[in-house]
Amino acid sequence: MMQLSKRMIVVSLLVPAILVGLLSLGMAVRQLQRDTAITAEILLGQVDHVTSIARHTLHTTAQMANQPCENVVEKMTETGALTPYIRITGLVRGDTLVCSSITGSRQQSIRSVYGLPLSAEMGSLEITAINGTRSVPHQTAIIYASGAGNGITVFSVVDGRYFTDLMETLDDENHAILRLRFSDGPVISSQDKGTEDLAGFSAVFNSDFSQARIQIITPWQSLARYLVRNMIFLGPASLLLTLATLYLWRRWLTGKLSLADEIAKGMARGEFVVHYQPVCEAASGMCTGAEALMRWQRADGSSISPALFIQAAEEEEMIISLTRHLFGLIAADVKAWQVTAPFHLGVNIAAAHLTDDAFTTDVLQFRQSLAASFRLVLEVTERSLVDDTALASENLNALRQHGCQVAVDDFGTGYCSLSLLHNLPVDYLKIDKIFIDTLTSAGTDTPVLDTIIGLSKRLGLATIAEGVSTQQQAEWLKDNRVSYVQGYLYARPMPAADFISWYEENNRKRETGRT
Repeated sequence: MMQLSKRMIVVSLLVPAILVGLLSLGMAVRQLQRDTAITAEILLGQVDHVTSIARHTLHTTAQMANQPCENVVEKMTETGALTPYIRITGLVRGDTLVCSSITGSRQQSIRSVYGLPLSAEMGSLEITAINGTRSVPHQTAIIYASGAGNGITVFSVVDGRYFTDLMETLDDENHAILRLRFSDGPVISSQDKGTEDLAGFSAVFNSDFSQARIQIITPWQSLARYLVRNMIFLGPASLLLTLATLYLWRRWLTGKLSLADEIAKGMARGEFVVHYQPVCEAASGMCTGAEALMRWQRADGSSISPALFIQAAEEEEMIISLTRHLFGLIAADVKAWQVTAPFHLGVNIAAAHLTDDAFTTDVLQFRQSLAASFRLVLEVTERSLVDDTALASENLNALRQHGCQVAVDDFGTGYCSLSLLHNLPVDYLKIDKIFIDTLTSAGTDTPVLDTIIGLSKRLGLATIAEGVSTQQQAEWLKDNRVSYVQGYLYARPMPAADFISWYEENNRKRETGRT
């Protein structure tokens, strides 16, 4: 029990820690995504603001397009100087710069100044980033161009430093790389990063208004600060979860040990009894046997579910003692029974008992306590047979030589292969209730049930259908030559005295009906 306690303590520490770690990681990713979205919103908002100003400048400049440069250059220079973010504004006809806020009316090739042609359709907006101009060769600039009619294109130039400065401001402790790209031209990136191949969390945001695309790349290492913050917050929760787990486990273990102790006391106090459910011939309805089922009725009038106390007995290695107690109870119950031979007496056998060294001795002693009219049928599950086939086969064969028979209980719900079933000493297949429940109508297609019945016939095994609850099911089973039936249609499990009374009455009525 000490090893189990240590293991449970380790689990109680690790599981909450892992859960909190995963939760912290998930929260960190969400927080990083949130902060990234906020950064992108701020940057795109500023880009759109600059674009809005550039559009207004283009509109103002377009109103000067059909006038001689000498007449508008002063106003154009004023517009370029006083408008925020605008470095220069001007007019282009064809490939010639004809007027600008910087060079005035001096005409020159637009390509020689900006390295590319400037031409835009009337009413359209073209936004292009360039690496630099002739006057400022190493500083990124953004050119906004729009058609003004008569072959004239108006343009405004914005210095890229407005965006890079903002990027640097937004580059907080996350050490993110911000990359801004307009519809054409080079990428404008935060300064002095040197991280073209940076690996990390990447998110992309777009602005149709500015024809811009922002990519924000955050190194995975930046998640660490979020994780640390979340762990500080969630650490106490992890501790509380650990304590709660240990408390609940202690409560469960205490209850489990208490139940095991109560089982031993219950046997000593005679609180365990046996109920018997009839096993009848499918063809005649005559009761030819019974399945013995243990029940726990406590002195205070309460009862404990068999599923609960049998599981507890198995886990606490008390199932063999409990089975031996069951044998003694059955022997006392049936001592005075007057039954017609051979009377089928089904008793459930646990897997641990089946492979125990004293198993055959226990069963033979029990068999000797029964009258000759009883045929002892040992009911084992598929799981019991598969766990240790060789030993199971050896023990069961030894008992069959002394007149005992073997039934595979809950057949069809386990893992018993056909070859294994063929090689084991089995006399009955008990068909589980789940397959009987499929008999809902006369024409129901029941491929699994048909296969089980066909298999039993080919192997020469008798069949017992469990959980028969309707006359319709009983008729189908009878028509398909199932050997025996049991279920609520005939009778519920009942105490020994009630069973023998029911047995005598049922068979008397059946006999009377025959005659």
